[in-house]
Amino acid sequence: MNCLTQRQLIAYMEDRLSPVNKRNVESHLDHCTHCQHQLEHWIDELHQTEETMWEDSLSANMDQKIIQMLSPQPVRVLNPVIPSYQPPAWKQRSITIMKRMTLAAAALTVVVSGGMLVSPTFASYVNAAFTNSPIGKADPVAPVSNSILQNSGDSGIELAAKKGFAQTVNVRATDQGITFEVNEVMADPLRISIAAIVKDKNGKPMDSFLSEMIRRDNKEQVITIKDKQGNVLKPVESSTNEDPNEDWHNVMHTDTGYMSLDRELRSYFDDINEIPDELIVEFNIKQLDDIKGNWKLSVPVDMKKAKAATKTHEINKTYTTPQGLKLDVKQMTFAPSGVEMIIDRSTTDNQRKEYSYELVNEKGTVVAAWDSKTVIRKASKQSNVIPYLKWDHTRSTKNGTRDFHYFQPIDESQSLTFKLGSVYTEETAALNAKLDTDRLEKKESIAVDDQGDQFTFKKYQKDPNAVVDVEGYDGVHRVNNDGSTTKLEGYHLSFEGKLYPDTAAMTPFEYWTISDETGKKYVDVDYYIHKTEYENGRAILESTIFLENLTTLPKQLIISSEKRMVEHKNVEWEVPIYTGK
Repeated sequence: MNCLTQRQLIAYMEDRLSPVNKRNVESHLDHCTHCQHQLEHWIDELHQTEETMWEDSLSANMDQKIIQMLSPQPVRVLNPVIPSYQPPAWKQRSITIMKRMTLAAAALTVVVSGGMLVSPTFASYVNAAFTNSPIGKADPVAPVSNSILQNSGDSGIELAAKKGFAQTVNVRATDQGITFEVNEVMADPLRISIAAIVKDKNGKPMDSFLSEMIRRDNKEQVITIKDKQGNVLKPVESSTNEDPNEDWHNVMHTDTGYMSLDRELRSYFDDINEIPDELIVEFNIKQLDDIKGNWKLSVPVDMKKAKAATKTHEINKTYTTPQGLKLDVKQMTFAPSGVEMIIDRSTTDNQRKEYSYELVNEKGTVVAAWDSKTVIRKASKQSNVIPYLKWDHTRSTKNGTRDFHYFQPIDESQSLTFKLGSVYTEETAALNAKLDTDRLEKKESIAVDDQGDQFTFKKYQKDPNAVVDVEGYDGVHRVNNDGSTTKLEGYHLSFEGKLYPDTAAMTPFEYWTISDETGKKYVDVDYYIHKTEYENGRAILESTIFLENLTTLPKQLIISSEKRMVEHKNVEWEVPIYTGK
């Protein structure tokens, strides 16, 4: 049986289901760890953006109206597999966030990488789908007076739309009685946002997600970006990708029926000055919901006004930290929808090194901050970032790496100082956890310590209080091309980790090797994080390890690691980078 659809989850969150359907959804969520994890990821994203997005856009009166519309009952969607994973505060956090978000942004955005998922997955509902093939173009674009994106984007998109950078296009394609329309677009040199809608034969909006517009086995693009001459644009450092559409992010706004389609544009160009004055976004859709057909249309995008409003300031300030990390803060670009920072980094020893920093104005206020993306959320120092740009944010250079960081718009009238925060370095570790499987099978816990990092391993146990009334929701499943799932055999192992204060708050298992007493290494291993905390400067996490095809247990499972990441806090370097107007 497949996982819940996005529309089912939205209906559940809005308390629109019948009692029977509500119980069915909750039963699924009780026992489908994959759906739990995806929802946890979604709530984390909402938490990261609520201050920069929702609080600025909602009046107190509107907030109260929304709260009154939502169900007063607790949202029981984060029931973890092990009872200890379910503190009351965690459930309350989900309730608080859900009550503060608008119904217009209640769509569940799922990001799944790879084909190994816990439980039957959102097989047909993973990220967007896009392809090429032009059909007739619309007339030249014009600014929008009553913008859709002004009320349905993040804070940067909304601000750009308010300032007149949104454009009306109104192009549509109809087949099988269903119409796909693109009504509005906002684009600047950093990113593009499109407002689209799907209507039935009566002109009524359908709550379709772009991720539902194709089958999972369709690997063709559904959206293609071209220049005016028809040349297909591709990222400068493109790689072979099983899903060519994953860089697009889509959100369904249930009150209007519109969906926002967003992606970055910067990765297509080495230099912002190379961006053409006109772009064409082409849609080639083969399926809307469960109906196959042919919806092709072409959307013109005028870049001239946004390019003229985009200003780049050269900085070129360099510093080498005591840890051997060399930073060259090169450029800062102000665009209508956001700010781009370009920083080159290299090392003196070719070891992995990362960093965090703040942008501080003349009053000492932090207006933006960046942190390594591998730092767990509660420990992250990130602030005012654009959350949904799915670009890698890095590009190789002759001497190292070029980093691209994106923030919501910053007032250009203030002067800014770059203040380096932490430096993360790759250091030697000596983890050697020898786990006797007979002890694990007897439900004993085995604790190990490495340089202050404490790990406790135990056999994975299901929630004894769970009542399973639908088959197929336990275990690990692989997604097949047709959207079905196949249950995988293997061994589950749980661990709890409490990292030393100087250990970087990053997932430690990226360096782990698992073998047995004979030296055999297990390479088909997946890790699933159930809980992350950050208390008194220490990262705390709970996770499950799945060793695929391990059905006959060896005498020992040996988890070893020779490396770990260490955080060097408060590295003192700050330098003025921008003088306000």
